Amino acid sequence: MCGIAGGFAITGNGRIEKGTVEAMLSRMRHRGPDDEGLFMDATGRAVLGHRRLSIIDLGGGHQPMFNEDRSMAIVFNGEIYNFQELRSELESFGHRFRSNSDTEAIVHLYEQYGENCVSKLKGMFAFAIWDGVNGRLFLARDRFGKKPLFYTAANGKFWFGSEFNALCAAPDVSRELDYTALDLFLTLCYIPSPHSILKAVRKLPPAHTMSVDERGVTMRRYWTLDYVPKLDLDFEEAKKELRGKLEEAVRTRLVSDVPLGCFLSGGVDSSVVTAIMSGLTSEPVKTFSIGFPTSGYDERSYAQTVAERYHTDHHHFVVEAASVEVLPEIVKQYGEPFGDSSALPVWFLARMTRQHVTVALTGDGADEFFAGYARYLTGLRYEQAARRVPEVVKRSAAAAAAPFQRPTGLLRKLQRAARLLNMPSAPRFAALNLFLARQDKRRLYAPSFLAHVDSAAERSIEEAYSEKEGTDLDKMTHALVSGLLPDDFLVKVDIGTMAHSLEARSPFLDHELAEFTVKLPPEYRLNGRTTKHILKEAFKDYFPPGFLQRPKQGFQIPSKAWFRQELKRYTEDKILRGSLPRLGVFNMEAVAQMLGEHKHGRVNHETNIWNLLVLSLWAESNVG
Repeated sequence: MCGIAGGFAITGNGRIEKGTVEAMLSRMRHRGPDDEGLFMDATGRAVLGHRRLSIIDLGGGHQPMFNEDRSMAIVFNGEIYNFQELRSELESFGHRFRSNSDTEAIVHLYEQYGENCVSKLKGMFAFAIWDGVNGRLFLARDRFGKKPLFYTAANGKFWFGSEFNALCAAPDVSRELDYTALDLFLTLCYIPSPHSILKAVRKLPPAHTMSVDERGVTMRRYWTLDYVPKLDLDFEEAKKELRGKLEEAVRTRLVSDVPLGCFLSGGVDSSVVTAIMSGLTSEPVKTFSIGFPTSGYDERSYAQTVAERYHTDHHHFVVEAASVEVLPEIVKQYGEPFGDSSALPVWFLARMTRQHVTVALTGDGADEFFAGYARYLTGLRYEQAARRVPEVVKRSAAAAAAPFQRPTGLLRKLQRAARLLNMPSAPRFAALNLFLARQDKRRLYAPSFLAHVDSAAERSIEEAYSEKEGTDLDKMTHALVSGLLPDDFLVKVDIGTMAHSLEARSPFLDHELAEFTVKLPPEYRLNGRTTKHILKEAFKDYFPPGFLQRPKQGFQIPSKAWFRQELKRYTEDKILRGSLPRLGVFNMEAVAQMLGEHKHGRVNHETNIWNLLVLSLWAESNVG
């Protein structure tokens, strides 16, 4: 796991300064504290840079790496789990290797297969290859977007890097805000690719490659999930195959020359990974969990149950309201506004874990593919109700609720339900995933900002929902896998872990496992109100009776109570008297009213308050 950066002069007479790439790398030292490397081609037209966190081939994995005649160079961030098989295949074609690194397999793979090399890779990756033979820069990102890749182009030069902050070290990058991205952040809690908070900086989407040469920039999608046709497997056969595929996914992610551990929240996903991992290793697994001193948010007792059952070397940390003092540091690390409040516990979890191991397995991805989120259940309930309730009843309910401008409590919920029932399927599911509704924007946004706002957030979800054939559950899954997974949860894990030089690996995000899971009959994943049905049934014997059947708790912080108690003054000070007003995009009187509504318990605005707090802290360093 590493950080990559570089530049390419698109016009043939341009040159790239090494010092610029060195500056970009210096902003990502945390991603690779063990080594640094630079490559400049003979003409000075391309420079590739690398910061290394040594995981495999500790002595021989220095980057950039090259093919045999050094006409091609690569910088790589990630892990390729099938690199040994690929190496054998490439050696049979006559390729010669100088190291035991997975990185070197990629450059030879590109030499052999060109841009189609990505289809053979199993793992997580973002890489750049300088193709000196064709005068081309080739970039790629893994199927689910586990590894990030930002880019920008200005004055005939193309720049790329693993983090937003690295791109900001490149020359001539305009600091003009992307108001669409700002609205996306406030609406979704994250900024989906290809957007970033700056107009000039973009993200390469997951499962995409990019080629840059004198003719311009070409982007191509090389992989997508298909949900039909469904597999013809009975439930017992499907359970057996699921166990085998998940065990293999864990096994391949145990390849490492440094110590490994496992995040263990106590929930279904991390508990299953811990159990499998324990059966594949001879030493006790080192496990790590985070808790809160608030009932309803703390799963440490469940984590302890798993730790005792599998005799793990267990460690835990408690996050309290005072822990928010590190939030300014976290906001700076993300580079652009990021609103998922669980970034706070992930930060502490990674910091604690790195004191003991360099690699940690996680349970990420199971909620998306096995229908673990409440929004799946809610979405399906609305779909069923919308088909059963007569149109005249739905229209009458919407008309009766419409006159109330700022309802609270039960009336607020009824008004929302009436509005949702009158929507088509794709817009309805989009609305269920928005944290700031259009009527709230009209109140909170300044007129000048509101004029920039369209339906970008809704559209991003609706398009993904409608992109694939399949059941209602399939469409919902695809919408979340396309946006929430790569641009929220995987960003949170990547930034939170790499800030502490820790590599995270996610067995549930094995693409072959995902391809199998989404082709199971929908009732295998979501059976009535039972989420993750087949996952729980396949592994229930690994745990005490009923352990996997309890309601999902989620990895959340008690911000609702914090904003009314311990953090009330801190939040008001930062939002109302900090840098937020300088942005000029809010009606600050309405923002103050919203804080008051939350403080007095009339409406729960915790998500929107967290977003405004993050944005204010971001503005302190980024707005003059």
